[in-house]
Amino acid sequence: MSTRRAVTVGLILMAGVALAGCTGEPSGSAEESPSPSASASSPAPSATPDAEGDEALLPVPVEEIADWAKTAVPGGDADGYVFGFSGWMSENSSANDVTTFTSLPAGSYQAQFACRGDGTITLVTSELDEGARSEPIVCTNETIAFDVTTARTGVRFELALEGAPTVHAMSLQRMS
Repeated sequence: MSTRRAVTVGLILMAGVALAGCTGEPSGSAEESPSPSASASSPAPSATPDAEGDEALLPVPVEEIADWAKTAVPGGDADGYVFGFSGWMSENSSANDVTTFTSLPAGSYQAQFACRGDGTITLVTSELDEGARSEPIVCTNETIAFDVTTARTGVRFELALEGAPTVHAMSLQRMS
């Protein structure tokens, strides 16, 4: 029984480490614009010494990421703004993140994705059922604009980090 319990505890700890690193906070407040339902991994980064060391390598202090995101990508005051999110990633906190927005109406949107740091984040969007997946967007210390078109309600963003700790911000605006 103790081996089974140890395996279960190990799996829970691994899942927690895999999910850490994303603030999961929108870059604009709910008062600024109507926001579709969101389901995002949003636990605080792991308190391991390695993750704490990663925080020191970020180009923006963790407590300032949300403020940086407001200047890096369009926020709630932008025309057509739907939602946004920001956070940070590292090999020791979370090198992969999946964020889903379950009530985003089908349609055409303009996305802007910003990343800062010495790592590279690859972003893939898809519909919730993992149907039509986009071509990967590869971000290395830049801001990239791209189109997102969905035929059904909801959208999924998958982020994967390679390299050094890096911050990111995403914004989505409905196209007129």
